[in-house]
Amino acid sequence: MKNIKNLLTISMVFTMVSISIDAANSYEINDASYNTISTKVNEMSYSQLVTSKSSLTQEKEDLENQRDNTQSPSQRKSIDERLKQVYTELSLIQRALVALVGVAAISAVTDDGYNDNIPPVITVLGENPVTVELGTAYSDAGATAMDAFHGATSVTVSGSVDTGTVGAYTITYLAADLDGNSATASRVVNVVDTTAPEVTLVGDNPVTHELGTEYTDAGATATDASGNVTATTTDEVDTSTVGSYTLNYTATDASGNEGSASRVVNVVDTTSPVFTSSATFIVDENVTTVGTVTATDLADTKFTIGETAGPATRGNRASSSLVITTAGLLSFDIAPDYDLQETDTVVKDEFGNKLTETYSGYETGATMDFTATVTVTDASGNTSTQDITVKVNDVGGYDDDVGTGTGTGTGTATTTLGQEEDEEGDSGTGTGTGTGTGTGTGTGTGTGTSTATST
Repeated sequence: MKNIKNLLTISMVFTMVSISIDAANSYEINDASYNTISTKVNEMSYSQLVTSKSSLTQEKEDLENQRDNTQSPSQRKSIDERLKQVYTELSLIQRALVALVGVAAISAVTDDGYNDNIPPVITVLGENPVTVELGTAYSDAGATAMDAFHGATSVTVSGSVDTGTVGAYTITYLAADLDGNSATASRVVNVVDTTAPEVTLVGDNPVTHELGTEYTDAGATATDASGNVTATTTDEVDTSTVGSYTLNYTATDASGNEGSASRVVNVVDTTSPVFTSSATFIVDENVTTVGTVTATDLADTKFTIGETAGPATRGNRASSSLVITTAGLLSFDIAPDYDLQETDTVVKDEFGNKLTETYSGYETGATMDFTATVTVTDASGNTSTQDITVKVNDVGGYDDDVGTGTGTGTGTATTTLGQEEDEEGDSGTGTGTGTGTGTGTGTGTGTGTSTATST
């Protein structure tokens, strides 16, 4: 009867083992590996299960130690893949042993009993390994444990994670049942820094700066979870040239993350040119060149001139006007003639002949004056104006022009006739030559009348 009961028990055991093993693939290994492990465990006897569990437990600890002590990503990956297979096989063996021990306990009421040497099974909750960003809070997902004879078992946790320092940290979970059997599991927490420093500009952005003045940049600051970082720039502002300049600031943390910010500096010219030449020029009459008007500015300049104001001229003679080149060369379009100023006063004799005439402003030391407004403009459109006066000196004195004219003169001639003619009382007319005076020096022809007297 007992043998029949044992046969039934063995049959139930392997039925339960098969159902338990096929229940889940919690470590997410590929289907081919999972099926291979599942088949192997299904074919093990109780003693083979115990032996295999002991061997796999030792391998698990060795692999976990290797993983914790390596920094090679490829090696860690290889170890993690093998650990998944070991965890899977241990899980399947544990379930098979639970099924076997449970059935044995039913027959132990009339048999010799059992010895509990099977440790609890620990399940790590959440991701493993887990990645946490530097400077953020970390909350561990924990782990649970189940014992074959005592059910749910408490788990104690050891280890800590410093989220303020980049590195790999291990959290260890320990579960012990009432019979002193214990099991451990671990989770790796990788604290990483993938966040770039935050760069903050100090001062205005954009900045407007006057051409030709010294520029001092306000700089920038940077903050990062890894600690102190510095924002720097290698860009410069050319304050001698109008334009827009960009200053790029960068800051790099210990993990190689780079943060950046930029400032625009606009160099502008709002300053008008300043005249450096005199507002008065003095030249002699009968010349066109006057002189050069100059002005200072940080940019290129050009000159223009307004309408000329000056004395009127006599007759049909056109008035002289001032002209200027863009470079500032000042001149007359027509050479001014001091003696051609409009007449103010004319003095005549009793017969209506002009004796003298006075020109406008013609006094000892007086000049013939011309005025105009000169404008200078720089490349940015800033302007300045200056009223220019050109004083023209008289050269050679009053009425220094030389010309030719015609005048009329009168004269008296006396002719002495012979004796023969005298008796007849004849008279005759003669012609004389005289000199007339006009404006300038001229030559004239005069007509005279002669009277004959007989003796």
